Amino acid sequence: MRNEMYRVSQEDYEMLESFDGCYELNAAYSDIKIMVEKIKEKDERMYAGLITEQKLMTEQQKMQFQMLASQINPHFLYNTLEMIRMKAIVAGDGETATAIKLLGKSMRYVLDNTGIQYTTLAKELSHIETYLQIQKLRFGDRVNYILECRDGLDPEHIEILPLLLQPIIENAILHGLEEVENNGRIKVTITKDPANGGCIAIAISDNGCGMDAKTLAGMRRNLEKGTMNNRYGIGLYNVNQRIRICYGDSYGLSIQSVQGEGTTVTARIRRTNV
Repeated sequence: MRNEMYRVSQEDYEMLESFDGCYELNAAYSDIKIMVEKIKEKDERMYAGLITEQKLMTEQQKMQFQMLASQINPHFLYNTLEMIRMKAIVAGDGETATAIKLLGKSMRYVLDNTGIQYTTLAKELSHIETYLQIQKLRFGDRVNYILECRDGLDPEHIEILPLLLQPIIENAILHGLEEVENNGRIKVTITKDPANGGCIAIAISDNGCGMDAKTLAGMRRNLEKGTMNNRYGIGLYNVNQRIRICYGDSYGLSIQSVQGEGTTVTARIRRTNV
């Protein structure tokens, strides 16, 4: 027993399955073995937590590097955009002035959230609306949108990973509404997940062409393995990975689609109040 206890003190938790001795020693050894198993499980959880934290830091650093690559003197950029906007106003081109204003607002949100781990859901939704307004200017009646927050949820007091939703909406427009010529619709609905009170479900749906069963199955596999080479599949895979690294494997993306009716991508995140 002394030898076994010495091994445990050296963090070697692979103890003997049984111990030959009197009844009292056998009972004591069994109790010690149970205690060591609990210590082992606790160490494994701590190690897994450290790995998850490191993955999140790596993911955030990668995103920060990508954003920094586009930060060529943001003040110069904003001032230039404002100058162009004023020229458009003077020329009587209100639509161009509006587009420039929206673009500047969108870029500011991206730059302001470089290296930030969390933002509020209200700010993320404001950014999403700005992005949709730009797409509305580009595509006209092909892109209409609705943003809904239900179940008494207050987006001002809910945290979310920044820049999480835009890739999903971008894919819904470029692929979901690809064949839609008019009356296209993107709907963002935020609710409490009825299956998990500590979870928020953010459903992004389109009324586009949808997917057949084979394509849908491939998209679902891609969420787990990142097997698709096109931007559509990789974008959703990356979003799913960000969610799981931050919140855990019980959270992430799911996809529902009906051919000829549209597609819904739902992001489930842990509810964290500001």
